[in-house]
Amino acid sequence: MLSYTNTIDEMHQIDFVGPRQIKGFGSINSLHLKDVIGSQVAGNQYIGKSMNNVIKFLLDYWKSHPIPKYIQVDNGMSFAGDFIHPRSISRFVRLCLYVGIEVVFIAPAKPWMNGTVEGFNGKFDEKFWKKDTFSDLDDMRIKSQIFYQSQNRFYSWKRKKQDLKAMTPKRMLRRDFKIDRSNIPLVAGKIHFIRIVDSNGDIVLLNEHFHAGEAYIGEYIWATIDVASQSLSVLYNDKDLVVQTIKKFEYVIDEEVQELSGDHILFS
Repeated sequence: MLSYTNTIDEMHQIDFVGPRQIKGFGSINSLHLKDVIGSQVAGNQYIGKSMNNVIKFLLDYWKSHPIPKYIQVDNGMSFAGDFIHPRSISRFVRLCLYVGIEVVFIAPAKPWMNGTVEGFNGKFDEKFWKKDTFSDLDDMRIKSQIFYQSQNRFYSWKRKKQDLKAMTPKRMLRRDFKIDRSNIPLVAGKIHFIRIVDSNGDIVLLNEHFHAGEAYIGEYIWATIDVASQSLSVLYNDKDLVVQTIKKFEYVIDEEVQELSGDHILFS
């Protein structure tokens, strides 16, 4: 389970919305990021929902905005990778671990768990997409940035009335940071999953079944892969809101795990 402090830039949610059709041009998809506590948003538009687009967006974003403690996403291929190979850790997850972020995957087919960014997706659809016209991808990108900025001014105004603190120290990527996006090393860190135990008492993580137990069929559980210790912990929040570790598995990853150096991070 996560330890929340309800601070700005502690948890970011990311999601794709689309495709949407631009007449005479074709389909586009919007990638959105929203801070759960601070409510600031960012985004950009792309032809496809590729992981390469997600990685480029985040690398650019983290050079001018704080890196969060957690990123929460759905289980789409843009984030989780392929649906075939077990224990295959995607380049998106590797990048997050590399900059010191813990990734949280929500339960499959439960978009309400990413309610902060999903709510913004609805606002983007109603107040931007349906109220404007676009000639092509570049035109939509220019206009969307104006929309994001207007939303952020509004959220900043609302935030003045609240006593909110930001994560400290603030972490950002160095402006000159570069990484081979096709070969991101695996570093120590944690990957979290929210799952519903199926009728066999199992959960599925990264294309592999693990037995949580028949006593938990139909219940939500929390599972954490600790890359450093090569272990998987399965936790359950009981009716008295007591967190119990109900199972622990070895989770051997057939790959060298590197220590995070932090040389590429700026602190302030």
